[in-house]
Amino acid sequence: MRIKSPWYVELSGLRDFGRLVCALERIPLPSFALSLNGAPAFAVQVDFVNGRPVIFFVKNEVGRVGEYLAYRIVGEVEEVTLVDYVSNPTFVYSPIVKIDKSPKSFSRSSKVSSVFEYVAIRLTDLSSLAKVCAYKTIYEEPPLPLLVFEQKIENQTKCIIGAPMSVSESDTISYFYYVVVDESPTASFLRYSSQKSEATSFYNRIDEHGYIYLKLIRLAKPHPLVRSLEFS
Repeated sequence: MRIKSPWYVELSGLRDFGRLVCALERIPLPSFALSLNGAPAFAVQVDFVNGRPVIFFVKNEVGRVGEYLAYRIVGEVEEVTLVDYVSNPTFVYSPIVKIDKSPKSFSRSSKVSSVFEYVAIRLTDLSSLAKVCAYKTIYEEPPLPLLVFEQKIENQTKCIIGAPMSVSESDTISYFYYVVVDESPTASFLRYSSQKSEATSFYNRIDEHGYIYLKLIRLAKPHPLVRSLEFS
C-alpha cells in the first residue's frame, strides 16, 4: 500500500505544542522527535483527512531532545520543559519517541487542493463553537483543541478560532467549524458552561469547577487545509 504524504501544520512555539499533547488529556499524546527539512522538530499526528495524516509540529529551538516533555499548569502559570526522566507528580509527561528514519513520503508536505481541504463552516459565536468541540465530554473524553491563526479577510487581518471534525467516523468529508474575532486571544483556554448563564470567555486557568475548558493552540501560519471564499 502506498503511503501518502502528510500535511504539516506548524505551531507557534513549544508551549503550544506542550498544551496540545498534554493539557486536558486523560493520557498525554506521544511526541515524536525528528528532522524536518534538515531541522530538529517535535511532531504529533492529531488528524487524518482523505487518507493523509495531518501532523502538527514545532521547531526544536531548545537545543536538546530529552526523554519526556513535561507539562503543568498551576493557577495561571503554564510550564513546558524537556526532561530525562519522570520525577515530579505535579507534571504530566508526554514520552518523546526519537525517529531515526521515516518513509520518503514523509519528507515532504502534501500539496493542498480543493479536493483535500476542510469544508469551512462559520459559526455565530464562541458559545456555539464550544458546544461543537465539547460534545465528546459527555463520553468523558477531552474536548477538541481549538486552533488559532491569523487570516486575511476582505483585506483585513482577523483571528480565526476553530476546530476540524467529521460528522461521523465513516464520513469522508471533514469540516472546520470556526468563529472570527478581531484580535488573537492572549489566554491559553476557552471557558464554557452549560449550567451557568454567563458568556463563554477566554481564560488562563482550568481549576475552577462547573466549567468545560478547551485548549487554544496557536499556529505559526494560517492552516493550509482551511480555505474558504471568505478568506481572500
